[in-house]
Amino acid sequence: MILIVYYSWQGHTEKVAAALAERVGGRLERIEPVSEVGMFRKAMMAMLGMRAAIRPVQTNLADVDFLVVATPVWSQKIPPYVVEYLSGVTNAAGKPFSVLVEMGGSGAEKAAAIVRKSLEAKGMRFVSSASTLESEVDAGRLGPAIEEFARTIAQAAAPAA
Repeated sequence: MILIVYYSWQGHTEKVAAALAERVGGRLERIEPVSEVGMFRKAMMAMLGMRAAIRPVQTNLADVDFLVVATPVWSQKIPPYVVEYLSGVTNAAGKPFSVLVEMGGSGAEKAAAIVRKSLEAKGMRFVSSASTLESEVDAGRLGPAIEEFARTIAQAAAPAA
């Protein structure tokens, strides 16, 4: 099973994650905060790499064949809710993963690197990353980057012949 875990504050990342799920047949799992805080506090928490409480979500990857983490970029980092999710991931060793980053303008490389470092520390195997811009999502143009990303995931998740 391909699991696509995402956090979306304004809906952009959710749209991209849903489009990816349609293309790869993945199951969506939303990361939801226990409580919302103001935008300034969210940005500060992201800048400091802090964690924030989330509602129960699938962190045990025993039955997952491939994980995709979809996250927005906040202050060149990932949201505290995604940090919390990553810290709770279990039964992940040897499993492949990819990172999908949605952003307003910049920071995709740094955000993807944070996710990658966290999951590789749990023994997971990085496959690929992709990014989208809010303006593309708003215009309904997810573009060839998502198509290529989906192909990469589908190939990596396919059972060996």
